[in-house]
Amino acid sequence: MRIAFTSLLVLACCARLHGQGFVNTFGGPRAEFASGVAPLNNGFIAGTTRSISEGSGHQAGFLVVDGSGNFPAWEPIPGLIGRSFVQAVASSADGGCLMAGSMIAPGSSTHDGFVARFSPAGAVLWLAQPQIPGDEQYFAVHALPDGGCIAAGVRCLGQGLGHDVLITRFGPSGSQTWSTPIDEFSDIEAHGIVVQGNDVMLTGRQQNFGGTSDAWIARLDLDGNVAWTSSWGGVRSETGRAIMAIGPGAFLLAGTTNSDVPLDITENRRKDHVYLVAFNLNGDSLWTRAIGDTLFDRRSFALDAAPNGDLLIAGERSATTGASDAFAYRLSPSGAIIWERSWDTGDEERLLGIRALSNGLIMAGWSLGAASHQVLLIRRDPNGN
Repeated sequence: MRIAFTSLLVLACCARLHGQGFVNTFGGPRAEFASGVAPLNNGFIAGTTRSISEGSGHQAGFLVVDGSGNFPAWEPIPGLIGRSFVQAVASSADGGCLMAGSMIAPGSSTHDGFVARFSPAGAVLWLAQPQIPGDEQYFAVHALPDGGCIAAGVRCLGQGLGHDVLITRFGPSGSQTWSTPIDEFSDIEAHGIVVQGNDVMLTGRQQNFGGTSDAWIARLDLDGNVAWTSSWGGVRSETGRAIMAIGPGAFLLAGTTNSDVPLDITENRRKDHVYLVAFNLNGDSLWTRAIGDTLFDRRSFALDAAPNGDLLIAGERSATTGASDAFAYRLSPSGAIIWERSWDTGDEERLLGIRALSNGLIMAGWSLGAASHQVLLIRRDPNGN
């Protein structure tokens, strides 16, 4: 199915800048969110979730804009019925992309995971909805060289049973190759995935019995065999939200920590910091960074590498409860700050996806204004301007 470039009933765009850089919001009177973004032919495609109506609930879709953030076209992902949600977007080697998430069929109360593959022109090549027992959602997806992919997220087999991690491989045509659950003593979730050679590396969160969480990691092979799982954590909470390869047999997770960070004496608490952990194929830590201060909570949700190897991180920062700004870092490969930028387009903002470009970066998330949540797309040059 090709994209039909229909006009939106309501479109709000703010703070458009000169040239190719832009800070734009898109939406109407209800609620729209973006979970990720990828380059497309002559523009960008964002995976979105929109609130349609009181009776229809949410609908998974895709928003297409040109390279300057203009001429938006918004379409639902064809083939999904009931309520549906996009949770992750990943680029594929052919210049297209993948979107993963979940849907709740009419008359059902449980999620079923899905993955959709798009061509570089924005055509939906296939939609996979594997038949897996339980309630499952995909929060991360990674493209494979053969045209298939691996998606990861959570599975719940019943109310009160907590979450297991679920990993599923799909072939070039979208057929399920295998599906592997990882069941541990505590509630675990997978939020990030990367593949290097024959190794599949995951990151997420593991809930502790005291109410805190640790950043969780795991290693599998391309056949779905689990080599090991591990976690990192301090006296408070850590989470892993994104992961990438930083060299042969070396990986980096990005997330959030409030352990072992300075105490904000004005609020008598420790602010959330960006959490970075580099580790090897055995799960041994190579280096760890907690980046932040006592002025803002900083939470990272997305990670990518610039063409020169610098680290690009996106998320949110907040000085007070109930208010936040979108923010991004550019860091050296060892985690030293090169620049930090923030954007305030409403009451709250959060960036959930980031992609490096040859001439900068593109980010996606949401902005909450006076009326509703809207999709937030930000394009910047290599210096963050």
